[in-house]
Amino acid sequence: MRQTIILILVTTLAAVASPPLVAQSDFERAQNLTTCLSGRYPALCKKHWLSADESKKVESAERRENLKTCLMGRYPALCNRTKLSTDEAQQVLAAEKRENLKTCLTGRYKALCKKNLLSEPELKQVLAAEQSENLRTCLTGRYISLCDKSVLTKDQLSQTQAAESRAAESRKQYVGKTPVPRGRGYSSSGCESGHWVDTVSNDGQIVKLEDGSIWEVDAVDAIDSALWLPTTDIVACDDKLINTEDNETVSATRIR
Repeated sequence: MRQTIILILVTTLAAVASPPLVAQSDFERAQNLTTCLSGRYPALCKKHWLSADESKKVESAERRENLKTCLMGRYPALCNRTKLSTDEAQQVLAAEKRENLKTCLTGRYKALCKKNLLSEPELKQVLAAEQSENLRTCLTGRYISLCDKSVLTKDQLSQTQAAESRAAESRKQYVGKTPVPRGRGYSSSGCESGHWVDTVSNDGQIVKLEDGSIWEVDAVDAIDSALWLPTTDIVACDDKLINTEDNETVSATRIR
């Protein structure tokens, strides 16, 4: 009799406790389905919670979002090619080639340029762009280690050596010298002139200005800011820094 009473009590308590757990489970399943149907977060989607019909919809959503990412051409590592049809794969390859060519034609990012994706005419254009960018770097005279002198003509080499001599003299003048304060000026676009570089991190992604402000430079533009020298004149805007001496602009965000 006692065991029967205990069994009845346990069954009753279980029945009372069940509805909230079921309700919570239903809510979690609804949240999971919303996440899955966005198609953007496959790793967060608990597919074992889905019905057969829901699984089909989720698979379609994931294919759609994956195709969007792939067709940008900028993020090959994020593109799941197993979800592409033959026609889609061809479109994606064309997109990746276009984006790669854009990167290559800047002449600045040799390590990021996939030359195996270039046609013969494109490769000639890219090599010319790289030589032009190398010459621009050499003629500043400030970045000796980044200047590939092996591809310079005799005249270009002579100009580069002269530029390096001028830069060396200029550096001597800056040693121990406190920059003269510049007058501040504001433009209608919200940019402020009168700033100059205090320090730059080795990778160029962090720039500190003379007023103590610290800026994080976009990784794509850091190759330029990494070459900036102390006391270089800067115009600071909401979303960019402009080096007025070298006529370079980098996308940047003020972090302090």
